[in-house]
Amino acid sequence: MSHNTNRLDAFLAHLGVERNLSPMTIQSYQEDLRHFIGWLDEQALDLKDMTPEKLDDFLTEAAHHSTSKNSNDEDGIYAATSIARHFSSLRGFLKYMQNQGEYDFSTESMLATPRLGRYLPQYLTRKEIDSVFESAANGKNPQRDTALFELMYSAGLRISETLGIKLSQLDLDNEWLTPIGKGNKQRLIPLGAKAKENLRQWIEGGRPLTHPTADNVILNSRGKPMSRMGAWKIVQQHTMHLTKQVSPHTFRHSFATHCLEAGMDLRVLQELLGHADISTTQIYTHVDKEFIKQEHKSFHPREGGR
Repeated sequence: MSHNTNRLDAFLAHLGVERNLSPMTIQSYQEDLRHFIGWLDEQALDLKDMTPEKLDDFLTEAAHHSTSKNSNDEDGIYAATSIARHFSSLRGFLKYMQNQGEYDFSTESMLATPRLGRYLPQYLTRKEIDSVFESAANGKNPQRDTALFELMYSAGLRISETLGIKLSQLDLDNEWLTPIGKGNKQRLIPLGAKAKENLRQWIEGGRPLTHPTADNVILNSRGKPMSRMGAWKIVQQHTMHLTKQVSPHTFRHSFATHCLEAGMDLRVLQELLGHADISTTQIYTHVDKEFIKQEHKSFHPREGGR
């Protein structure tokens, strides 16, 4: 194990013990930073010897990969929609190392979060969503896969929340779900009738057959918590018939878009998504406007749609 890996382990321990971050949040930091640590080791470079010029080499490489990686690949470390989060993780790690005397340069000026601009998130139409659920229902593990999609789409959960949700956070009788999101904050999400029924079928039927070793709702075939890669493969399996590139996060985008299309208040959607700032939720109003424009083009008598 390299000195760089030991430093990463110390930083992750700091996040858990001193900052009291949730295990899922710490895992996200670890996934973000393992690529930087791997890059250092490939360069045979100890963190103490890294100069701003060398760091700039890494950031330049990151920017290059952000344009060449599939932006919907959950395992793509430099996806355009998540590169700002990776920069934030790297900034926090280097700042901690600086305070520990393990890194000699300031991170304030050279690690400004990149401006990604506003973008319209990829989302699926309702017909496409129905086709995904149909594919899951006819797949090799229909109950488990359907339950996974119910949490991502019907409840609008982040993939980390979906895989981290415990049985104790589900109240099927009263139709409530209480995920723990960013900042270790808990929120309350109602469950619809279909989601409730499909989750119950998995929990009472298919899940016990895996001989669970954890109380997570979503498990792999060995009864262990499912990994992000495992979830990504299931998503790819049931969306290969679509022309769009789909990731687990696409279902959360679709949930938000469809709620707005149906007339949901933006503040209510903010609560359901667990956004700390309404400005984060407002990006979906741009998607909604595109939907309105398309509907106008399809149905207005002078647009030739009918």
